[in-house]
Amino acid sequence: MKVSILGGGAVGITYAALLVNNGFEAMVYSESSSAHAGNTIVEGAVEFHGSIPYTRSIETAVKHADVLLCARCAGGVQSLIEEILPYIAPHQTLIFSAELSLSSSYADMRLQSLGKRVPIISWSTTVATAQRLSANHVISGTLRSRIDYSVTSPHPANDSKALLESLFGPRFHPLPNALAVALSNLNPAIHLANSLANLTRIEKGERWDNYAGITPAVGRVIEALDGERMALAERFGFQVRDVFEHYLQTFPGLAPGSVSEMAARVSEKGPTALGPRSIDTRYLTEDIPYGLVPLVCLGEQAGVAMPLHNAGIRLACAYTGRDFFSENTMLPAIEGYWQK
Repeated sequence: MKVSILGGGAVGITYAALLVNNGFEAMVYSESSSAHAGNTIVEGAVEFHGSIPYTRSIETAVKHADVLLCARCAGGVQSLIEEILPYIAPHQTLIFSAELSLSSSYADMRLQSLGKRVPIISWSTTVATAQRLSANHVISGTLRSRIDYSVTSPHPANDSKALLESLFGPRFHPLPNALAVALSNLNPAIHLANSLANLTRIEKGERWDNYAGITPAVGRVIEALDGERMALAERFGFQVRDVFEHYLQTFPGLAPGSVSEMAARVSEKGPTALGPRSIDTRYLTEDIPYGLVPLVCLGEQAGVAMPLHNAGIRLACAYTGRDFFSENTMLPAIEGYWQK
């Protein structure tokens, strides 16, 4: 089976390494693929030393594959969807890793406008965590034990589960639809709380441990944000995992506790991911407009108050001098999608 990973970041490279290790033919699409010439090294949860094919041609990447795995940063997903539309074919499957801003709904809407349908699979989060040391050197932190997913597809869902497990193993749990998956993505709220509490470290470019930064005070904010998300999911009739389950599934073998206690245990085991070192971090510039603003919009539609989400977003807007509420142009485009 041929898989094209659309996005050459640390997670995309880790996916390619994992797939090649599992006997699949993987190609990475990256607009800066010339930077990846030579051998690729992935260390940690995934071990790989070798060559991975790269291409700067989206046409080549799409036509190469049976499966298209979108691993691009959230701000680039809408343009990526537009780029693949002319080339995508009915036999292919499109996977979003992970579902942010209901991007799978936007893709399905655009495909239908062209008279096309393909199976679209949404993940609640990434299979792997990873950080890049250099263009060709990636450290993979962990492989998550559970990924929630949904299918927008004319094909039976069990076919999609079989496909996912053949690629990445038995870690996938089905949810009713992409809305349920979007409500299962906990990373944006965790990143918001940790970033705002450690913002001076980030702005000064200091070197700091991401999980050690989740002190008891930060952990309480994360838990409170999670309570708002859980209330929103309940209003829509979905049962989704909470932040405590998220930690236990991300770090198999971790002893239960409060968020700060579990984060401290992760940090003590080491080595863990470093925290952001620039105020332009994706924890703010991607996770807020594409992960949190959609939840606030859903809350307004459903009559669920989300004061802490609103306050956090507005603080981040003030700190960065940006209007995160207006940066996500996919939301207006899919406004009527879930009302059909």
